[in-house]
Amino acid sequence: MKYILSVDIGTTSAKALVISQRGDVLASTREFYPTHHPLPDFSEQDPQEIFNAVEKIIRHTAGKVKGNVEGVCFSSAMHSLMAVDENGEALTPLIIWADLRSKNEALEIASTVGQKIYEETGTPIHSMSPLCKLLWLKKNREELFRKTTRFIGIKEYIWVKLFHEFAIDHSIASATGLFNTITKSWSTTALETAGVSAQQLSIPCSVYKIFNNLDKQRLKDVGLAPTVQWIIGASDGCLANLGSGAMDEQTLSLTIGTSGAVRKKVTKNYPDAQGRTFHYLLDEETIISGGATNNGAILVQWFSEKFLKEKVDVKLFGERAATIPAGSDGLIFLPYLLGERAPVFDPESTGVFFGVRQKHSIEHFMRAILEGIGYALFSIAKIVEVNSGAYQKVVASGGFIKSPQWVQMVADIFGKEVTVRGTEDASALGAALMGFKALGVETDFKFPTEKIYYPDKTTHEAYGHYFAVFENLYPHLSVDFHLLNKITKV
Repeated sequence: MKYILSVDIGTTSAKALVISQRGDVLASTREFYPTHHPLPDFSEQDPQEIFNAVEKIIRHTAGKVKGNVEGVCFSSAMHSLMAVDENGEALTPLIIWADLRSKNEALEIASTVGQKIYEETGTPIHSMSPLCKLLWLKKNREELFRKTTRFIGIKEYIWVKLFHEFAIDHSIASATGLFNTITKSWSTTALETAGVSAQQLSIPCSVYKIFNNLDKQRLKDVGLAPTVQWIIGASDGCLANLGSGAMDEQTLSLTIGTSGAVRKKVTKNYPDAQGRTFHYLLDEETIISGGATNNGAILVQWFSEKFLKEKVDVKLFGERAATIPAGSDGLIFLPYLLGERAPVFDPESTGVFFGVRQKHSIEHFMRAILEGIGYALFSIAKIVEVNSGAYQKVVASGGFIKSPQWVQMVADIFGKEVTVRGTEDASALGAALMGFKALGVETDFKFPTEKIYYPDKTTHEAYGHYFAVFENLYPHLSVDFHLLNKITKV
């Protein structure tokens, strides 16, 4: 039996798992790290802190199996950016996907060459993308911008520390807004827009590329043998499809963690006429189309801390919400607390409870939150379906699967059966599959089904009426969102 040590670098934590070629998880370790908000719209992390966490979880997890692994393969969050010197040392904090400081630059790009860049790169024009972050740095940190040797993301930073090479896999590159997914090279149009050269970015490579030049001291630090192969891997979103077995065009992958996303494997690029969906590379042959929301289970945490004044996990939150009937007795939640990506791509959008009446209790608000996140993802899924064809079922992953009630709400909103695989670690499992493929090791992952949730026809029809109201809220309120932001910033 052969094993891969799979490393998943997420937004709030990094996790390492040892996974067999049959898909069994033998060991795991997790390490959390904070996000800092030094100014409004800023979301930053300390890259060295993340590197230390990654090194620690590799060492601890490898120790649990006495270093008995054939390879290490990486999954990583997308859209991060930082400036570094010629040695890869950080000149800035890591600017993560949730950072909104470049929203004006996003509007500028969208009004000029935005659609052209979107069709080349598959990345929607939004402040999440490194493209927009680069333009912000150029405008607001001119001296820093001039002296920066390279602009890289978190996986690239870890790669420089481990291998002294500036390398970026095609999957992470395809989510930067700077990479032409057809030519597999940096987009000239995007580079000119951002004001950087290809030499200031990392060298693109296959997601299956193997690195072996880890020095002896570093190998000792992480507790692995010199024979272990290091595979660069791909992005966490795309790997979630692979790791949850959602790899046919009839299956939609739905993930709700801190944020949320729906994704579908497609045979060719289907650019959206309004640039609302992404088209990222899982590997050199496979495109994953979909859309992401900023607002996932983090809203459960927000409501629990700010209003319930206690720590309430997703499971308990769902149980309390389920005491209220579907539709929350006419209370609808627009869940754009953190601004929004798909489908509106408006960082100035905000959250709204609509239809509040005297009869509504705290549990009504709790259910409306879960339903609102479901509506938001359903609105994205509808666009994906129009562009790339119908899907028949949904495979669910992420922390929300701990709440059966929430999963059932999703099934009823979508009107499709929802399969739960029984693991939160779809991205890590996907990285293991990718690692085994890179090493030429045959796998036999079973993708066991924990439970299938079937939609209730009557409830789905009722949700259809509420969703029609939900869809109209943003178009009716968008002007007021922007006006309110101007007033509050005076």
